[in-house]
Amino acid sequence: MQDDDLGPRYRERGIPTTWDEITPETMAPAFRLWYRALPSTLSGYTGADEMDQLIKNPLAALRAARIIDQNEEPHISTMVVNHEKTLERFICYAMVVVSTNPSTVGITLVKEEE
Repeated sequence: MQDDDLGPRYRERGIPTTWDEITPETMAPAFRLWYRALPSTLSGYTGADEMDQLIKNPLAALRAARIIDQNEEPHISTMVVNHEKTLERFICYAMVVVSTNPSTVGITLVKEEE
């Protein structure tokens, strides 16, 4: 039987399972940087629905995570690193950079090997 929570495995490796702001001092106040790991959308693991929303509706996902305010309408660009590999991988790492002026968001998704 498959455990539906990858949290313990992530924590063993020091990978946050919730959005963790890791903005270096040199980036603030112009940028904010967020990071976390998410299971692939088809994995059935806890958090897969969040990954699905991040891909399909990033504005809603960023609002739900409180990375951006409910009334913000930033320009959002998403880059998928190693996109030649399927999104059905075990873990995807998401990094979100929010620029405060102008309001723009860059999302980078990196897929880990199975």
